[in-house]
Amino acid sequence: MEDFDFERFKKDLLDSVGNAADAVSTAARDTGNDVLRIKRFIETGRDLFLAGAVTSHGGNLSESDGSSIWITRTGSMLGHLGPNDIRKVGWEPSPADQQASMELLVHRAMYHALADRAALCGEPFGTHAVVHAHTRHTVFHSLITDVIAPLDSEGALTLGAGVTVLSCEATVASEEVAAAMASQVAAGSPLAVVRGHGPFALAESLEGALRLVSCLEYSAGLLTLFETTGRKGSAD
Repeated sequence: MEDFDFERFKKDLLDSVGNAADAVSTAARDTGNDVLRIKRFIETGRDLFLAGAVTSHGGNLSESDGSSIWITRTGSMLGHLGPNDIRKVGWEPSPADQQASMELLVHRAMYHALADRAALCGEPFGTHAVVHAHTRHTVFHSLITDVIAPLDSEGALTLGAGVTVLSCEATVASEEVAAAMASQVAAGSPLAVVRGHGPFALAESLEGALRLVSCLEYSAGLLTLFETTGRKGSAD
């Protein structure tokens, strides 16, 4: 009978305990990340709804780490999001996409364009987020201009000289919009507006994307005031 190797037994036991501890730690970390992600989605969705940036069931949010995408489910209410309203889908299309927002193809195209751009520059993808809203003044100005140019200092500082308005035949859940937004991202522009539909904003976080959408709407609102009161006043 072979002698019992206590040292080997001890090593195997410690290895097993260590592996189990690592698994528990990883699971706890992943759970913590999920909780924080859900919190970010809930807060951003609530802020958009309370600001009047979306209707009860309008708009969509997503985050990506360059290999997976977390996105609001189709038909979700951004003002009342819960854990079941955030769906995880793959980097490439799959059957899981059916439960995601209809605008997933636009979000995914934007992420892919960013990943390609980052690879060309030798940079990591990191984490990024997309916010799509139906902001009232922004949509209004998208119907009458090809570029929304901020008049205010914050808008000019945050958005630059102007935000491009994209003209697309199909505006909702559209391959045409996906291609157009991917081209914008590839060219280094994190924000554009689909005529009659609303802005898509890309940033390193939901907060950052929300800021772009919010600043654009504020600037568009000032443009509305200027056109209805400012020009009339100067003409008098």
